[in-house]
Amino acid sequence: MFLTEANVLDYLTGRGFAGPEFVVRGEWTVRNLSRRNRNFRVTRGGREFLVKQAGTWDLPGRASIEREADLCRRAATDPCFGALRPLVPDVYSYDPDHSILIFEFLPDEASLSDVPERLDARTARLAGELMADYHRQMQSAALAEHFPGSLPGYFSMHRWDSERLVTRSQGQRELVRLVKRHAAFAPALESAAAEWRPGALIHGDWKLENCLISNDGARMHVVDWELAGWGDARWDVATLLQSWWKRWVRDPAEYRLEAMRPELRALLNPSEDEVAAILRFAAVRMLQSAWESLQDIPAIHGEAVRMAQVSLNILTNPEWAGEAVFGHD
Repeated sequence: MFLTEANVLDYLTGRGFAGPEFVVRGEWTVRNLSRRNRNFRVTRGGREFLVKQAGTWDLPGRASIEREADLCRRAATDPCFGALRPLVPDVYSYDPDHSILIFEFLPDEASLSDVPERLDARTARLAGELMADYHRQMQSAALAEHFPGSLPGYFSMHRWDSERLVTRSQGQRELVRLVKRHAAFAPALESAAAEWRPGALIHGDWKLENCLISNDGARMHVVDWELAGWGDARWDVATLLQSWWKRWVRDPAEYRLEAMRPELRALLNPSEDEVAAILRFAAVRMLQSAWESLQDIPAIHGEAVRMAQVSLNILTNPEWAGEAVFGHD
């Protein structure tokens, strides 16, 4: 069964979350929020749900939903996962046969990617402190047994064979060829990969889109945990950092890096010893962003080229990167 806007209410009715009387009275609405997975916001009377189904009916797609369901279940029941509990919305139901999760929908919170006016130093400080506190509490090696992880594949993009990526878009294949043409990418990516030090249960995709901020700016939830696994906590930091400054890379005329620096400094103290490695990880994550921007795109576009260029600049010139991102002390 694949969920659509037309059948998601029938599915909720079958699971006991809605009755036919709501359909008859028209007391329900459905909004399609699908991205990587099928996501639907369903309002039924005075209650709201987020219904999430695997976007692809293959082993990786279904396994990612299973992983997120297991993680959320442990957050609610296992004290070892207590640091996760305040970050994730409540889960009402998990249907393993159809790879469907039903979450509490949070109508008073918005994704940071949808409210650029909220991207200020206060919000950055909240996000950075919340992430740091989570990572500090999730360093038990026992967590690795439940949620094993691995080095993200983008650290080895210079070794990908574009001719074998037959299911990927032409734009994505052109990006791989661009990386391989620039010889400086290979040693820089290899060096960054050598710095990977697994030591915590990480989110794996801690970007602006996955951070939900409350209307008063005092609370934040983090969603989409299907990529969670044992890994290097600096990858989460790098992911959020590049997600924040990516607005400048995508549209430097509208977003000035100088204006962002107070936010970036609040998110990550530039005097920390790990800053250089985090910036290199952020450069790798920017390659991933370039790759994602080219999904179903027939040719590489200027935005992806700019992201690849900034990635290379950071990887090969970390001193410039630190000054460009954070400015002078």
